[in-house]
Amino acid sequence: MLVTPWNKQEAFKLGIIDKNGKSLKKARDLGTEEERSAFTLLHRLVFNCKRIMSKIPLVRSQLGTYATALFLLKEHYKIENLPEGQVSKYLLENNLIDLNNNISEEVIGFGNMLPMGEYKLKDQVTADDDEIDAQKGDIVSALEDTPPSDRVLGVDIFPVIHKKSNKKIYISLEDIND
Repeated sequence: MLVTPWNKQEAFKLGIIDKNGKSLKKARDLGTEEERSAFTLLHRLVFNCKRIMSKIPLVRSQLGTYATALFLLKEHYKIENLPEGQVSKYLLENNLIDLNNNISEEVIGFGNMLPMGEYKLKDQVTADDDEIDAQKGDIVSALEDTPPSDRVLGVDIFPVIHKKSNKKIYISLEDIND
């Protein structure tokens, strides 16, 4: 469940959660047995963890989620001093996980990607000429999952589209809210 994309979750297909894993229906309002089995207490716990992890830059990618899940399994089964390849092998041999779903994800830089979506600015953004390009609260949009275009003082810089002006501006992950 942790590494399965939101749109492939049974709860998403039944309209219980949205594309970001947010609940659209309360558990007490689920009518059918199919809905209840797709949104159990375990599902809600995993979905909440997954949403929290999506806020962390290195973990929000599918590869990052897989690495986190692998770490949690390693901790749970008390597997120590094994490289990740051996951990995966151990988990597969003991039928503890199923890796039939291949992960094919291009990792750019440290894997930091700005996911496609709209974001609200936390503060104003200025250009090189000290002209204010966007105000606090303005909406910016990443039209696709976007790798950083630059790195300044260890901070990744991403191009986005400012909705009001329809101009490309540059932000860091610290400049935006979901």
